[in-house]
Amino acid sequence: MAGAALSFAATCASAQTGDVRYQKLEDEVKALRQQVTTLQEQHTREMAELKAMLQKQAASHSSMTQTTAAQETTAAPPSLYDSLKQSAAVLVPQAQGVKGVDLDMSVVLDLYFYHDDTKEGMSHLRQELSGFGHHHDDAEGHDHGGSENGFNLRHVELGFSAEVDPYFRAWTTVAVDEDGAELEEAVMQTTSLPYGLTLSGGKLKSGIGRLNRQHSHNWDFFDAPLVYEQMFGAHGLAEKGLQLTWLAPTPFYLLFGTEVFNGENEHSFNVGDADALPAHDAPRLYTAFLKTGPDLGPNHALQFGLSALSGRHQMEHEEEECADGDSRILGTDLVYKYDAKRAHGEGDFILQGEYFYRDMDLDGEGDWAGSPWTARQDGYYVQGLYGFLPRWRGGLRWDQIGLINDLDTPEDGSVTYGDSSRLAAMLDWKLSEFSLLRAQAGRGWYETEDGREDAWEFALQWQVTFGKHAAHDF
Repeated sequence: MAGAALSFAATCASAQTGDVRYQKLEDEVKALRQQVTTLQEQHTREMAELKAMLQKQAASHSSMTQTTAAQETTAAPPSLYDSLKQSAAVLVPQAQGVKGVDLDMSVVLDLYFYHDDTKEGMSHLRQELSGFGHHHDDAEGHDHGGSENGFNLRHVELGFSAEVDPYFRAWTTVAVDEDGAELEEAVMQTTSLPYGLTLSGGKLKSGIGRLNRQHSHNWDFFDAPLVYEQMFGAHGLAEKGLQLTWLAPTPFYLLFGTEVFNGENEHSFNVGDADALPAHDAPRLYTAFLKTGPDLGPNHALQFGLSALSGRHQMEHEEEECADGDSRILGTDLVYKYDAKRAHGEGDFILQGEYFYRDMDLDGEGDWAGSPWTARQDGYYVQGLYGFLPRWRGGLRWDQIGLINDLDTPEDGSVTYGDSSRLAAMLDWKLSEFSLLRAQAGRGWYETEDGREDAWEFALQWQVTFGKHAAHDF
């Protein structure tokens, strides 16, 4: 009986221990259920708040869209620039996988008042400069860049440019005036050739010299120096052909370039159409140039260049008085810039100059057969500009041609002519990156067939640019 009593007591104690454990587990389950319920309630509340916020944003966006649509409905018609851009963009084919091509357009307007005190006009005078005027008889009647006393509107420049695809970019510049339109540039250029190579093709402004690559609206003075006018024409050397450049992998800037052109520049690489002149297939003009500049720090920049040109040249004095042969030009250019790091160009200084030497060796044709026609001539300019106030600059330019001016012609034999020179002073006010007011006065001393002639020139220029215009070179 004692053993049975002990066994019964043990059984009761075990039952009581099991009840305690069960109760503990049940309490833990209840606590977990309560936590899950709390999390579910919190999640439901957060989702409701997020949904309400999204609905509010959607309603606000819808309201803004309706307001914008209403404004567009009552807005003025698109500008001329937008209309032209949309019309031109339609003409650009879209490549597969490309959403579209962004065609940038720009327009340059250039109005100026001009006056000189010459008898027959400055453009006529410069066509009669001793030595230089003799081989331009084929250009008689062409008055490129000539100005009349009074108001003049320089050609309206229309520029179009675009990144065509990952491989090419392209741009074109058209000069429009009252007499018609002239294509100044139409260039296709690679963007992904290896080893620093770039190939350009079309009608392009040659990379020789410094000023030649610039359009007239980017000149620091109202007009081009005499050496450019007499050796390349008012618009410089722009030809149809190819250009290849190589940017060397050096710690300083070093660029090599070469070009092959048809050769149709009437001043130095002309092609005549007289029966007495032989025909020469294109290309007839080859060029090479080098540009280099050391790293002088953040405030100073220096660039030095060399240029060489060689090609055919033909001239026609009369119908049967002609000459045909080779024309070679060597040139050098230098530009130094100081950046004062002040607002709107205050304290900035630029010094720039170029020199060209021309050597022509022609053989007489037609009535001039058996007689040589040769010319050794040169010219240069030097100019300096200083920003004396924000947006205000002053500048001086001295240019001279004919320091060497030796000719041997069938008409006059061996002759040495004098030089012609000019001094110009300018003041400009650049109100913004898109507008410019400029005043320029100049005094020239010119050697002509009729003797020495002096002349004064004065110009007031008003220029504006609108649209997206590509950045200019250094």
